[in-house]
Amino acid sequence: MMAVQTVQQQTDLRLVSLVELKSLARKLLPRNSILQTIILSEPDILPRGVALAKVEIFVRLLYQELRL
Repeated sequence: MMAVQTVQQQTDLRLVSLVELKSLARKLLPRNSILQTIILSEPDILPRGVALAKVEIFVRLLYQELRL
């Protein structure tokens, strides 16, 4: 059990840049988009696990905004 936690902690320590995602949000989403506001409010760099969780939410919000 301890080894699994250690591997998970090491995986989460890798960092992910959201800079390109923020650039896309600025270019492709309307200024009144709640999703754009949320994405642009995030830090530029997040731990991998945190970033993955947030991207899942971003995708759901995108589908909701596009009404797909």
